[in-house]
Amino acid sequence: MFGSGFRTLSASARRAPVFGAAALIVTGVVSAKAQLVLPGAVAPTPEGTVASPTKKRGVGSEMGAAAGPAIMPKAPTEDAIVAKILKQDGQGSAIEFSRAGADLQVAKLALVGDDLRRSGESCRVEVAGMPLKLTARESDTGLRRYQVAFPACPFTFSVLDGAILVTNEGKACELKEAGCRADPEGLWGMGADEIDPKKGEEMLGARARVETTVRNNFRALYDRNKKEKAIRNFLVKEQAGFSSWREEVCRSYAREPDFGYCALRLTEARAIALGAQLASGVKLPQAVVEEVAAENAKKDEKK
Repeated sequence: MFGSGFRTLSASARRAPVFGAAALIVTGVVSAKAQLVLPGAVAPTPEGTVASPTKKRGVGSEMGAAAGPAIMPKAPTEDAIVAKILKQDGQGSAIEFSRAGADLQVAKLALVGDDLRRSGESCRVEVAGMPLKLTARESDTGLRRYQVAFPACPFTFSVLDGAILVTNEGKACELKEAGCRADPEGLWGMGADEIDPKKGEEMLGARARVETTVRNNFRALYDRNKKEKAIRNFLVKEQAGFSSWREEVCRSYAREPDFGYCALRLTEARAIALGAQLASGVKLPQAVVEEVAAENAKKDEKK
């Protein structure tokens, strides 16, 4: 949902908050109007008043009309995650990165999951053989992306600001020797004990500003591609599904209702992805390309 080619998560695959897993694609698209309104951004209608009839809206109002110029946010560098303990959903599994010269590597990794030997109990595995090597991967989201060389549980992640977003093909890893099943997917970032209660309003304010950037960038991207039906439809669907995807990823993050830390990081990543699409063009997923080709083939047959 950051940009074309980035997988999304399904609510049914989320694990308990103790290790906050994530899964694959959000298949439904909800109302774009509902998706892009920040919690608390719209005041409720006072009791006893009558709301005005709803008018039909175009893409500009449904997706958020641009309020300013498009911005190309800079992607966070690896320095944003080095020498920090990043925790999955702010608790449980943890990872720490270091550098070996110019190369980024995993210095420590601990996975929390389900005990395969004792039903209903959790397990924790301190991964041996440190450090783990990382391989840079291509990404069309504008974010730096790496794959972790851990045969028992290989996963990839995108670098965010002081956090990483992990994907693992929607599959939990079975660490058989340890008798533990863990799912690394989700946001790994600031721990619950590190969040400063005084910064709650600051985080919410920062998210509101980034939301404005997202709307402006989407509007600019839509306007640039509105004559291309396939790209236009893809952009609208992707934008409409972003907020529901973000909610699914962040619902298990520690203290999220109070601070919105996870939502802020994912919204920043969305702004970067849109900026990357503005700079380099929109790359349609292969499935969309094949669907368009099939539609065109049917039209040719009818001629």
